[in-house]
Amino acid sequence: EADRDKVDGLRSTLAGQAKAFLDRKHESNMSALVAALDSERWTPCEVSAERQAVLTRLCTRRAIAPAAAWRDNGLESSATTKKPTAEVEGVQYKAVWSCLLLVEMIMTNLYAAGHFSSLATNAVTKVAELMRLFNTRTTNLVLGAGAIHSGARLKSINAKHLSMVTQCLGMITALLPHIRAALMAQLPAKQHALLNDLDKIKKEYLDHNEKVLNKFVTIIGGIVEHGLAPRIPGTDFDARGKDLSNEGDIACCVFLDGVSTNTRKMHQVLSLMLPPDHLQDVFSRIFAYVDNQVPTLLNAASNATASNGSPGFQFPSTNDGKRRLLLEVEATTEKLNSLQGVLPWEFTCTNVL
Repeated sequence: EADRDKVDGLRSTLAGQAKAFLDRKHESNMSALVAALDSERWTPCEVSAERQAVLTRLCTRRAIAPAAAWRDNGLESSATTKKPTAEVEGVQYKAVWSCLLLVEMIMTNLYAAGHFSSLATNAVTKVAELMRLFNTRTTNLVLGAGAIHSGARLKSINAKHLSMVTQCLGMITALLPHIRAALMAQLPAKQHALLNDLDKIKKEYLDHNEKVLNKFVTIIGGIVEHGLAPRIPGTDFDARGKDLSNEGDIACCVFLDGVSTNTRKMHQVLSLMLPPDHLQDVFSRIFAYVDNQVPTLLNAASNATASNGSPGFQFPSTNDGKRRLLLEVEATTEKLNSLQGVLPWEFTCTNVL
């Protein structure tokens, strides 16, 4: 009986020290994650074989298995080479350093919960706090342009930075069910409700990702509305209609050519950074925007008055001019639909015009 009391006392002391250690470690992790995010330049980093092995173990429900079991099952890679992407459930993700650091911190909590079941509830709370910190801080730094003034000192927030954010959000979202399952395995059934907070976090990540995808449309919109639309008044489609000698290779006006050129530039960047489904999603949104805004901006220009009091842009009055306008719009939409990896869009702007 005395020996049992000593064992219980030792176990209680060890659990208390483990909790104190985890609390201090969490405070350190939160500070380190903030520092990493504030200095993050949002460029992809290489993924070591060791880090990939951790991801693989997590996705195969062996996050807290003994190291010998990982080796026996062939889950621990002996390779020392680094790869440009992280693999989660067969999907490749480009990741930034702070994202990999977040995964490392989450795994620390999963290990603690696995070895000290009394710490499982604390681990759930700490994992949730780390994930929320990453999400909110990333929102402020990239969508909120805080990285321009943070330690990273980025000159601007561009499509490459945004694409890295959506890659990282996608990777963590893909890992979330496995993180949830690893924590659930350590919790008694009556405490499973604690994991509902992770479900809320998943929605927060998805909402953030949706805002990032819409930001690509906003970038194109800014170029079209502020950089290209002011060029519309200088376009005379009646004059341009006099040259219809080569309908197979239509040279578009500055406005329409700018729309296709800038969309192609965006495609060149995103096709290298985004997975196929995200690429299709983004460009379907961009095409919908272009389809709506081309006639809208032309109409707005025709109703506006130039600064000198003279009429601004005028829709063509001759048959050749009208034909020229429609041919240039069709040529623009054909160029957009020819971009590799996008879903063809049924443009209606020609019918509207």
